Amino acid sequence: MSVVTLNIAGYSYKIACQDGQEGHIQELAKFLDEKAKKLTSSVAYIQENQLLAMVCILVAQELFACKNGNAVKTQASIDSSQIEMIENLSSKISELATILKKN
Repeated sequence: MSVVTLNIAGYSYKIACQDGQEGHIQELAKFLDEKAKKLTSSVAYIQENQLLAMVCILVAQELFACKNGNAVKTQASIDSSQIEMIENLSSKISELATILKKN
């Protein structure tokens, strides 16, 4: 196992991964960092856990759009089951952020 230090939105995270996967994990982190930069460009400050949740929601939204063969949906066209899944993801991300802060 390897440990990679990732930088997302100015925060550092140590993530364990399989040997040989370091470059791929760093590419994924760079993608998330770009999403975070877009979110923070219009606001002075967002709490770390809220920012991570928002980034994950954006990525999840893109994933759903790709799976369905659609362009990225607007908030008005997201149905209640998708809202529930996003809320569950947000909750899990907040829990993960709390755990990461302790480490």
